[in-house]
Amino acid sequence: MRLCWVIGATLAIWGCQKAAPPTSGVTPPADRSDAGKDRVTVDRQLMTSGRIKLATITTRALSGELRVAGEVRSTESGSAEAGTLVAGRIASLEVREGAKVKRGQVLAWVDAPEVARAAADLLLARARAVVAKRKRARQETLDSASATSKNALDDARAEDDAARAELLAARTLLTSLGGAEPPSDPDVTALIVRVPVRAPIAGIVAERNTVLGGAVSPEKTLFRIVADSQTSFSILARVPETVDAKPEAGASATIVPRGTGSRTCQALVEGSLGGIDTQTRTLAVRLAPDKSCAWLIPGSFVDVVFASASGAAILPAGLVVPRNAIVDVRGKPTVFIAGSAPGEFDAHAVQAGSGDANELTIESGVSAGEQVVVEGALLLKGELMRADLEGT
Repeated sequence: MRLCWVIGATLAIWGCQKAAPPTSGVTPPADRSDAGKDRVTVDRQLMTSGRIKLATITTRALSGELRVAGEVRSTESGSAEAGTLVAGRIASLEVREGAKVKRGQVLAWVDAPEVARAAADLLLARARAVVAKRKRARQETLDSASATSKNALDDARAEDDAARAELLAARTLLTSLGGAEPPSDPDVTALIVRVPVRAPIAGIVAERNTVLGGAVSPEKTLFRIVADSQTSFSILARVPETVDAKPEAGASATIVPRGTGSRTCQALVEGSLGGIDTQTRTLAVRLAPDKSCAWLIPGSFVDVVFASASGAAILPAGLVVPRNAIVDVRGKPTVFIAGSAPGEFDAHAVQAGSGDANELTIESGVSAGEQVVVEGALLLKGELMRADLEGT
């Protein structure tokens, strides 16, 4: 009995010691705060070695040029869609995607019952017109011999006019639906009418939205054609409303591709679309590229650089930072600002404005006088992303 009591007491003491909180002063890691999540600390040697360099954010105006984003768009004749005005099924496909086609070239053939009915109505109208024409001719012959009444002649003429109008209407309907006029005396038991789908413009077949035997309808686009000449596209530049001197018609601009491409070309301003876009607070300016811009591709984005003829400032004063100070962090443009301790940096999401080839204005997210990282921002971004992965 005494042995059982000793064993029970020992187990109770051991359980209490197991459940007691640690008293060694080591606390479990706390969750990272929002400030800590946007802060990164690196070795000071990175700054002394020059891998990380700082600059003071200043308020001033950019001068010499204005660089804004532009989008390459197809002109009114630069792209087109092809389809049919009737329902049916694809009987044959004559071209493939990527093929070069001429204007009016047949892209596909469609079996269309509605066109067959229109062709049958044309045959009926044609037969009535033939009979009415003969009646009129007979009445006019009889009238010349005074062997018929004026009422009979008028009725024959009216019937002939109505029959010819009916024939014209039937022929117009069939042609508008894409059908061809059948022969005068078709030696067939049934009309099988195939409607051609033709290319509205010359260019390249960019899309084909149907298959052999597929059903088609008037509202369905079967092919999309894109013209392959430099006159088939224009450039739409977005100029911020804060720009003092808006580009006017006739002004020249340099088109610079996105990425590492070194090719550039020239374009002339055709005019603005009028009014400020309420979402982007920009004025849309349309430019016509010259022949040297043949490398542009509709749908792509470019930089449009407007040069100031006098070299004077064309942007209002604002907070200015180098372009390479801004990096993408978590899908937002971000700069790194020096913290209170050496080697400590805070990531600040910013709203970038306009700028030139080397600098950008910042509309929000930083303040004048702060020290911003101008070299090594990508290094700090990598450290911040690594810290995010370790914290998950």
